[in-house]
Amino acid sequence: MSTIALHLDKPFGFTCQTWLATDIADRHFGSVYRVWFATSINPPRNGSSSNPLIIYQELERVIDTNDLNHCRIEQLRLRLSNWIHGQKRRLSKKTRDDLVIEISSAPVRAFRPSIWKIDLATIDVRRFDRLGQFPDEYLVADIVPHEFEVVTP
Repeated sequence: MSTIALHLDKPFGFTCQTWLATDIADRHFGSVYRVWFATSINPPRNGSSSNPLIIYQELERVIDTNDLNHCRIEQLRLRLSNWIHGQKRRLSKKTRDDLVIEISSAPVRAFRPSIWKIDLATIDVRRFDRLGQFPDEYLVADIVPHEFEVVTP
């Protein structure tokens, strides 16, 4: 099997995920996660919006200060809601509407971050998408629990 690890010549990927996005995937998508990742926890050539360490640090501070109006929280709400709206084949309209309400009214704490270390040697290269804006930014739309470990709480 040709893996992402062989394709990128890197054994691991790193992503920062929020509790709310993970919880929604657990409840409605059978613990299958859509993740953007980098092959370094702190990729030097990526912007802040695509750096797992910077995202984690920023969200950790936002959570600690309960910064309700922080632009990162608004951005996460919008992106998660837009993704839910696009799930017309997988979710009923009522479920989509209920989830968007849940996302829009979720407390700041629901966006608490965790860093995941993805084992790229377990993922077939056909599941890999190179759509990112930055040199070290990749997407896999169907990561499952045995393909990663949570390295921060």
